This record gives sequence, C-alpha cells and structure tokens, in this order.
Amino acid sequence: MVTSAHQFDCDLLRKELEAKIENFNARGSGFVLDLVYEFTLVITKFRSLAGSSYIQTPPAIAKKRAVVKVKNNDQCCFEYASLSCLYPAPSDHAQRVSNYTKYQGNLNFNGILFPVQLKDIPKFESFNPHISVNVTSPDPDNIGYTIDYLSPERHRPYHVKLLLLYNTELQHYVWIKNFPRLVSDRTKHNGASFGCNSCLNVFSSQRVFDFHIPLCLQHPAQQTIYPQGDEAKLKLRTTTRSFAHFYSVCDFESVLVPSEQQSDTYSKTRIIDEHKVSGFLLLQSHRSARVSNLTKSLQRSRRHVQVLRTRHVEKSRNQPNSIATAPSISHDHRTN
Repeated sequence: MVTSAHQFDCDLLRKELEAKIENFNARGSGFVLDLVYEFTLVITKFRSLAGSSYIQTPPAIAKKRAVVKVKNNDQCCFEYASLSCLYPAPSDHAQRVSNYTKYQGNLNFNGILFPVQLKDIPKFESFNPHISVNVTSPDPDNIGYTIDYLSPERHRPYHVKLLLLYNTELQHYVWIKNFPRLVSDRTKHNGASFGCNSCLNVFSSQRVFDFHIPLCLQHPAQQTIYPQGDEAKLKLRTTTRSFAHFYSVCDFESVLVPSEQQSDTYSKTRIIDEHKVSGFLLLQSHRSARVSNLTKSLQRSRRHVQVLRTRHVEKSRNQPNSIATAPSISHDHRTN
C-alpha cells in the first residue's frame, strides 16, 4: 500500500513475485515457471474503515428512522454509538452528546486508538466480554448494504449493531436501533419482521428466523444481491430454441381379455389375461386450438371401453372354471 505522494515500485513487485515462486519451488512442488503470458495490475483507492467525526445521514436512511446518530465533533463516534445502544436516551434528544458523557469510561478502550478501525473491534470485544459488535455499511453500487464485520460472540448479553457511514472525506459510526427497518427494502412484508446480520435477509416469522440463524452462522458473512430494472425479469432470449406452437396428444384404450397363450410348464407364472387395444386417438392441435374437443373425444372412448368391460365380466361369469377378471384401462399420454 502506498500513498498518493509515492510512486508504485513495479520492480519491487516483480522481485516479491519471483521470491514467492522460488519459495514455492523450494518446497518440492515439482512445478517450474516457464513463461508469464499476462500480468494484470489493478490499482484501487483504499478506503480506511474507521469512524471519525460527524457527517450527514443519507436521506434514504434518515427517513426510515432506524438509526441513532450522535452529533460528536471528535474522533470518538464508535464510543458514542456504542454508549447510545447500551444506555438509550429519549428519542427526542438521542443525538445529543451530553446524554452519554457521564457513561464515558464504562467501556475499556485500552490500547485502541481513535478513530476505531474495523481491525480493532475484536480487541475491543476481548476487553469488554459482555459486548458483541456487528458493523454494516451502505453499498451504493448494489443499492443496499454490505457486512463489514460480523462478531463471532453471538451469545453475549449485549449486541451493538453499528452502521458505518462515509463520504469522500469522513466516516462515522451510528447505532442501528431497528435493523429490520434499515434493510426493509429487501422485503415487501409490511408487518413485524426480523433481520439477519449475517446475510441481511429479512423474515416475517420469528419461528423461521430462529430456524435460519444457526444454519446461517455456519458460513461466513454473505449477502444476496438482487438484480435491478430489466435484469430483474427472466426472459427467453434464444428464441431459436423455443418450442413449436403445436402439440400432439395420443391416447390408447385397451381391455383385458382371456389369453389363449399357453404358459411354460416350468414357469411359476401363469398367463391369464392380456391387453387388447380397443381404440386410439391422435390429436394434433395448434396453440390457438381449443382443448375441449380432446376432452370430449376421450370421454366417448372411455364410455365405449366401459361397455366392453361389462360384457367381458358377464361372459366370464357364464364360463365354468374361469376367473372373472374385469378389464382395466391403461393410458399412454405423450405430448411433444
């Protein structure tokens, strides 16, 4: 990492790469680097994740009334945001620093510099074993939020949920008083809801939320990014692979009749009846054709088979030493 006052040393980067390759080969991997076809250098402006002084809350977040933002003028916004959660003040004056100055010193910041950075939060949790901290920040690129820090200490008595606001110059921690309301854009439910800090999903049922949490915490923090605009609709783009606008329906009707085939003497299976096709129907229909004609045709065919079944039963009763087996109907529908 370099500042804008220094130039990036490409030779140093090349030497570090060669050293890592040599170290890799020395471990007995058996691989030999012969040629580098392409080397891509991506330079990204670094945004230090640390809270500082007071900044204005974005209107989209302010109108939800889901956060409490203390108007401090120093670098201690992390401390004030945590105190506003642990010692809530009346909502009319919750933003005043004077509500929390008397509680300063109750939290242990030994060895932690202000403004507090994300990498220092685990140290803060170790110094304050009754508190866990989760940090979320706005994600304008995806019109939502991103999870910056998820505490592994879920079973502690006090949970501090913070939102890290930022602009081009400053950053500021605020307390998330109502997390489901903050991420309410991710659901269309209008009633009481429950938000997961690990995946930012919102649930309308406490039972479903309690079932979800243990499963979600088995994985690192993650979130679902929903598509926006025209990308939110699934459309068939490869029209050349679409189905034709016609289809064929085939229906076979059969009855069971006594079999004249002699069974094998050594076989344990004796042939009694066999299927005889009594009729079939083949219908080809266009997309605009009505299906009622097919239904009527099948009904007429089934009535005909019912008559054959009745005659077969009566005939079997009149024959001595015969098994009266009523014919059954088997259907084979295929749609292409």
